[in-house]
Amino acid sequence: MSEAKETFAHQLADANAGPDLLEQYGCGPIRFSGHRDALYERHLLFDDVIDPVVAGARERLEAVARSVRDVLSQLWVQTEGVYDRENPKRIYYLSMEFLIGRSLSNNVTNLLLDPFVQRAAQRRDLDWLGLLEEEPDAGLGNGGLGRLAACFLDSMATMQLPAMGYGLRYEYGMFKQLIEDGWQHERPDNWLRRQDPWEVPRPNETVEIKLSCSFEMQGGRLRAVPGRPSTLIGVPFDRPVIAYGGKTINTLRLWGAATHDYFDFQEFSSGDFIGALVGALAAHTLTRVLYPDDSTELGQALRFVQEYFLVACSLADLVRWFRRDNTDWGKFPDKVAIQLNDTHPTMAVPELMRILLDEAHLEWERAWDITQRTLAYTNHTLLPEALEKWPLHDFQQMLPRHLEIIYEINRRFLDDARRRYPGDERRIERLSLIEEGPEDKVRMANLAIVGSHAPMVWPRSTPSCCERRRSRTWPRCFPSGSTTRPMGLRPDDGCCWRTHRLRKPSRRRSVPAG
Repeated sequence: MSEAKETFAHQLADANAGPDLLEQYGCGPIRFSGHRDALYERHLLFDDVIDPVVAGARERLEAVARSVRDVLSQLWVQTEGVYDRENPKRIYYLSMEFLIGRSLSNNVTNLLLDPFVQRAAQRRDLDWLGLLEEEPDAGLGNGGLGRLAACFLDSMATMQLPAMGYGLRYEYGMFKQLIEDGWQHERPDNWLRRQDPWEVPRPNETVEIKLSCSFEMQGGRLRAVPGRPSTLIGVPFDRPVIAYGGKTINTLRLWGAATHDYFDFQEFSSGDFIGALVGALAAHTLTRVLYPDDSTELGQALRFVQEYFLVACSLADLVRWFRRDNTDWGKFPDKVAIQLNDTHPTMAVPELMRILLDEAHLEWERAWDITQRTLAYTNHTLLPEALEKWPLHDFQQMLPRHLEIIYEINRRFLDDARRRYPGDERRIERLSLIEEGPEDKVRMANLAIVGSHAPMVWPRSTPSCCERRRSRTWPRCFPSGSTTRPMGLRPDDGCCWRTHRLRKPSRRRSVPAG
């Protein structure tokens, strides 16, 4: 055993952290280098080029976080290697939010490194609690929706399920709360102002996302220009999701938006300095803020593109992984399970159909069967005002091909519904994916239910009258039983699914929330 490993083992043993941790985390071919200062001090000196004696609180936090990441890195690589070698069915969890909180304390706990870290902090005279306070909360989520998503990722890793989370890498969270003279003041929550020590950029795994419009600066504001196609670049940033006990490390992949080195030299030379960078400004704006204000038409359009960007990047990525080891599209549902967390990622339905129809050149019936067997959907509320509906104008301007696919899905679905309920046009109107009115809109929840094999709802957050009214409409259209049904959690469940399975769902109702 090398001197470094002996030193590391000695430190672990001194901290009563267990003799098998070194073997578990030193599982790869690369040895920990150096001596007792090989982790923390090395990062301060060689990453930040700073004397450890004069390092500030933020530099100390980053050095500790990178040291913990060093410990888990080989197991992270090994986990991915097992998935690549075994080619199992993978779970892909799509969510606009992941309320993961602060990573350092969570990762240390899950890796069972608390005794070692506490002892190392005492030896270096570090204020451990003060150090934890230096880490900002990741601005990736807001409330229960994002917290549920984060718990599911933790649970799947602990259950050793091959899973990956997909989200957006927001530069700003909701807001930073300050209390001055008894009043709340909201400030920008720029949680990525300093480099995050946990994320790993993957510039070699970028994906291209095509839109049917581009953007220009007009009157100091970005404006969509229909009929002029443009391309966005999705840049992945990976974060470790550590199982309790540290035996499995899954991945949360967050997408940042960029462009192809966009810079219009002619516009810059003519004096239009802002116009020369408008493409880059539009791309970076896309993932700048969690939940942009959608009270304006421009804010709604930004939110619309955000949701499509998440879906398009994630599906392009997982399809690329599937095609690396599989050539038969018929095996797609046997290798891929995509869970949609609320209506935000519902554009996965037409996007997957577009991939299967236009890129894989499958017939409609086969593509639709694959789509339904692959997608599952969790609905968090049945309140009408909370269910997303996007104007047809947005689809026509930015995603006309997706609108064509939605129209065809709706036509086939309503034809089947009319055969089941002849003459009941009020029911047909409620079931339709298109809401007709002063401004026609796509009902995203309806689209998610029709396009998935296992829709689920949260009964505890929905008034019973609203639940009964809508639940009477949908189950009768799916006599097989694969339809919207309650899902609940108990406090002792550790946020694990009560009803969802990767195989065909059972008819048994879940245990009520405790």
